[in-house]
Amino acid sequence: METLTLERPLTVKEPEVLLDPQLPEGTYLVRLVVQGSTGKSEPAELVIKVSKE
Repeated sequence: METLTLERPLTVKEPEVLLDPQLPEGTYLVRLVVQGSTGKSEPAELVIKVSKE
């Protein structure tokens, strides 16, 4: 499984990624684009909030 890090594009075949455990607290926007045989999808956006427990 690949790790999602700040400001770095990530290409994976499986629809699962890990979040970088070193991310500082804050709110992050992740854009997902799916590419298939018919081309690329419109970006889907996901907001991730990182906080210490």
